[in-house]
Amino acid sequence: MQFRRFGGVAVVVALLLPAGIVAGSGMAHAPEPSRASQSDVVDFGSDWRFHSGSRPADSWRFVRQDWESGTAPFGVGSDTGPRKTAIDGTETGTVYFQKSFGLADVPEAGLELTTWADDGIVAYVNGTEIARRNLPTGPIRAATRASSRPSSVAAQRASSRFAIPATALDPGTNVIAVEVHAASPGTDNLSFDARIGAVSPTGPAPTPGYLAGWGSPSVSDDFTYVDPATGDPGIDPSIWNVRGRDDLGLLPDAAVANRGQVSVDDEGIAHLRARWLDEPVIRPDDQDGPHRLWHETSYLDQRVLEKGDASYAQKYGRWEIRAKVPSGPRTYGSLAAFWLRNEKSGEIDIMEAWGYNLIGKSRQRVDTATTTVHTKTAGNGDAYAWTQSDYGAEVPVWKDFHTWAFEYTPDYAALFVDDVQLVRVTPETHPLLWSTRYFSSPLHVRLNLHVGSSEKFWGLPDPAHRSWTQNLDFQVDHVRIWKFIGTR
Repeated sequence: MQFRRFGGVAVVVALLLPAGIVAGSGMAHAPEPSRASQSDVVDFGSDWRFHSGSRPADSWRFVRQDWESGTAPFGVGSDTGPRKTAIDGTETGTVYFQKSFGLADVPEAGLELTTWADDGIVAYVNGTEIARRNLPTGPIRAATRASSRPSSVAAQRASSRFAIPATALDPGTNVIAVEVHAASPGTDNLSFDARIGAVSPTGPAPTPGYLAGWGSPSVSDDFTYVDPATGDPGIDPSIWNVRGRDDLGLLPDAAVANRGQVSVDDEGIAHLRARWLDEPVIRPDDQDGPHRLWHETSYLDQRVLEKGDASYAQKYGRWEIRAKVPSGPRTYGSLAAFWLRNEKSGEIDIMEAWGYNLIGKSRQRVDTATTTVHTKTAGNGDAYAWTQSDYGAEVPVWKDFHTWAFEYTPDYAALFVDDVQLVRVTPETHPLLWSTRYFSSPLHVRLNLHVGSSEKFWGLPDPAHRSWTQNLDFQVDHVRIWKFIGTR
């Protein structure tokens, strides 16, 4: 365990992780390299193969297809803007594009894809997904619909850049495959064009969350979703499940999950709140946990509990949150958490911020946040690590927004706070983090505000002293997830 201070914020960490991408195995591809200049491997307005019928076999993402050929920009219907090739027969609302390109050598910095599409797009290089925009998380099928309906002109003006890491490229022939999805089948409007070139040496990438070495996030939520039924800001149902007591039951906390405690304001900040109840919920005697639950609280996740739930999970990658935590004075019994779980017993608590009372706070991790890895979470037996230490910070973590990021790959794991790497571990130094017994299945995100559950560790709110625990507000500016694509 290490204790580090950065930017006035104290953080305690155990077991954790810098950036790097691991080289993967090569794949054989049919030859058909494009002729491109040194600056652009594939230029806008190039020739592409395309298919607008039924969804092809998955091998289309990396094996050359004998489809019809045309010149970009491609367009369907009216108001597509500049168009060189019109596509017919798009009753499914999805069109598949493919192109081969040659590389004498793989650039160390990789390459960069710049593209636009009306409506949603997913792109693959040699079978590895490297770009997704305006489409939901999870598997993409022929019937998957885009999340919104930008016009072709708007889409072209808002073109996006995505990294193609060197590990996704091969010397010789490579294949880029792109599928464009409309927001509804039988669309009268669909369009696409793209280029591949050198990585831009200056300036920020226009896509939110673009990160050198990782590219653009597979999931990026800046909480800008607008509920089409009400016109108000809300939680994007394609990314998160907002949980209630009906699907979680009674948590081991001293609080009941209530969907009404989750909201998004006009500035794009998500609020996960907890508040006192007038009367407690009484737990049945045969259940573990506090007998009287005096709070209602908030809970988001990316796992399937009911048919139609949003889900996203991956074994390796980078997970990031920017948030302001409710963990200062008069937050006794609270625990704001951004964490990962899998189908086994593995748990990675990327960020936990513990609240405290103005008095009697010796047991609490005061004014800071912790990162912990568990093989089991029962608190006994084969627990991998518990980060328990009390200390303060010059500038308490709850006074401002901070960014926590966790990278987990086959070769290393690392923790970053406000872009400062605090710790790095490897399978050699911490083998249990890579144990197939605990961490062989994909990890999904849970984001919630615990209240109570442990008198020993972070305290139970006391209805006789309500002033010790004010109404709580866990504020989240963004959540981003990158896939690890170093192997394929």
